Amino acid sequence: MQLSELDALVGSTEVPVIIMEGRRGIPPEYYEKAMAVAGFLAERYPSARFRSGNAEGSDEAFSKGVAGVDPSRLQIISPYQRHRIKARIADASYTSPEALDWVQEEDVATKTVEATPKNKGLIQKRAGAGRIAAKASYLIRDTMKVTGFSEEFPKAVAALFYVDTADPMAGGTGHTVRVCQNEGVPYAFQDSWQDWTHDGC
Repeated sequence: MQLSELDALVGSTEVPVIIMEGRRGIPPEYYEKAMAVAGFLAERYPSARFRSGNAEGSDEAFSKGVAGVDPSRLQIISPYQRHRIKARIADASYTSPEALDWVQEEDVATKTVEATPKNKGLIQKRAGAGRIAAKASYLIRDTMKVTGFSEEFPKAVAALFYVDTADPMAGGTGHTVRVCQNEGVPYAFQDSWQDWTHDGC
């Protein structure tokens, strides 16, 4: 996805939501680039909301960039309600899988398995306790970022990711990319979005 394509998507959607997230391990220069492009897009698209996942690294960098422009348009979906509560950004909106009703939760769980079938057994044990249920909550959260579940948290129109270029489909970020593919949500990796602040001037 190029910046011109994102312009068209945002312009054709009443309340567009753009996901901005990625790996925890992000080099300092890309941390700064992620903050810069997030702030740039928040200013460029005053009607847009921006969604991330409350993790350290890429999520944090993108979120800081949006918050520097307008934190009220920042949506954070955490794996559980009190996740990193001390790192919360004032005026941002927070939610987690606990907000899903039974029907919504079943739908998100199904889409989670469709994106990463090898985790089917993990997702089936999501109602339990301990480490397995916690891992399932992270994957459910990642799917929710794309699909949305309510009027306040609608489906995303596009996504920006910071990935491991050697294996962009690895881990939770790779899972979220696959959900985007399944849901028809266009996305861009850093090889594309890193230059947008210059391209859009």
